Amino acid sequence: MDHNMSTPLGIILLIIFGIVSIAALLANGFIIVVNSHSWLKSRKFVPCDLLLTSLGIFRFLMQCFVLSGQFIYVSSPMDYMCSYAWKIDALAWMYFNMANGLGTTCLTVFYCMKVTTFSHPLFFWLKSRIDRLVPHMLVMSILAFVLFSISPVVGFWRVESSCSLARNLTANTSHSEALEGSLYGILNPLQFSFSAISFSISLTASIFLIVSLWRHTRNLKNSGIHTKDFSTQAHIEVIKQLMFFLFFYILYFVTMIIAMTNILIYGKVERLVSDIVFSLYPSAHSIILIRTNPKLKGVCTRILSSRERSS
Repeated sequence: MDHNMSTPLGIILLIIFGIVSIAALLANGFIIVVNSHSWLKSRKFVPCDLLLTSLGIFRFLMQCFVLSGQFIYVSSPMDYMCSYAWKIDALAWMYFNMANGLGTTCLTVFYCMKVTTFSHPLFFWLKSRIDRLVPHMLVMSILAFVLFSISPVVGFWRVESSCSLARNLTANTSHSEALEGSLYGILNPLQFSFSAISFSISLTASIFLIVSLWRHTRNLKNSGIHTKDFSTQAHIEVIKQLMFFLFFYILYFVTMIIAMTNILIYGKVERLVSDIVFSLYPSAHSIILIRTNPKLKGVCTRILSSRERSS
């Protein structure tokens, strides 16, 4: 184990990282299983379920690579950083991280189109066709980032030359530092571009959605409907969940930008903190999606109720 990870703080952070990772796997696994079961029964994926299932798959696989990479590194840091396992793990995380961003963007745009109302003709045209556009929007987004990432991925496999370089470095420079400098110099521009675009669109759609829900809630109150009315309370609850989503998403994006500067070296405690934040976002947002989706919430409630009765 790396010296930084063997300290009390490092061990505590590893435990927190493991708990958050398991929560992310369980939450996204639950979304995948419930929606896949519904599809097997009806043989039909509604657009919302398609987006939720795709996003759940992206996040589940992304978290698997984050979890495996961290613990393999902890058990054998020097061997891992110069192995093909490290390159495959880092490349897979990059792909699923960008896919996660694209899936989040598609989902927030879908919700925005379904809930908000604007008088612009283009908006009405999109709103009436959003159900049919969802599969095409998701597939085209994924194909776009795969197409633009072909060239950087080819260069990625040249990183093994840094292993021989790292062995000749002074004692002040680790394998991790040398390899990360080469790796992220290749992948950072691509990842930053797609992440920034996805983040901007998701943030804009979420803000529109919050504003629309808030105006609708205010209109309900002004029309004489009591504040404890079910519809009003439901809108307020959704606004709260959206605010939580934005908090975790902004925290995740800022941490990713910091990690791209190569300040956080793999194997250091600071990098482990960033990995916890990377795992916290897909975990927290997936739980929020379960809480706000009637079908997922209903299944989750039934499972918890049956466990309480059996105990």
